[in-house]
Amino acid sequence: MPITEQHKHVDDGQLVRQTLRGDRTAFGRLYDRHIRRVRATVRSVAVDPSAVDDLAQECFLRAYRKLDQLRPQENFGPWLMGIARYVGREQRRSLHRDRHRFVGSTPLSDKGRQAKTGPDSFSDELHDYLDIVLEQVRRLPESQRVAIELFFLEECDAEKTAKLLGMSRSGVYALLKRACRNVGNSIERGIPVKE
Repeated sequence: MPITEQHKHVDDGQLVRQTLRGDRTAFGRLYDRHIRRVRATVRSVAVDPSAVDDLAQECFLRAYRKLDQLRPQENFGPWLMGIARYVGREQRRSLHRDRHRFVGSTPLSDKGRQAKTGPDSFSDELHDYLDIVLEQVRRLPESQRVAIELFFLEECDAEKTAKLLGMSRSGVYALLKRACRNVGNSIERGIPVKE
């Protein structure tokens, strides 16, 4: 959706009101402003990029359907993040219920991949290590997890991450340092960080 000049310097409340009057481009602008943070929030329950995209789309669809109920309209960002956390909890419950899947005759690992039956290769070891790191990132407190996901996985720079989190750049760096230290310590000890 092309962003018009009228949408460049307006706050979320104005974009919500324009959307409610039928301006679909205004909702596109809301989407552009908030998609990275929504993706970072739902990534805790979906590693696969297509699953992250599906959950993020579900968040925006729910927001669009209930947009007329939002009060005050300037609170679109926090309200949308509440929807994203709720969608994440629903997905987590669904995954917990559906844990007992069987695919073919090859057993699945705890990550849902086919279990290895031959000798490990270097790439398998690297993939396993990345799985361990991502699992520890998923277990971080939300503020640390979202900062890691925005900065490293969504590739936002420090300025953009700070803006999305409502923090200073130095605050983002301190949060990232604490999060990386927590992940490293939990991997060293083999103890998951507290959620």
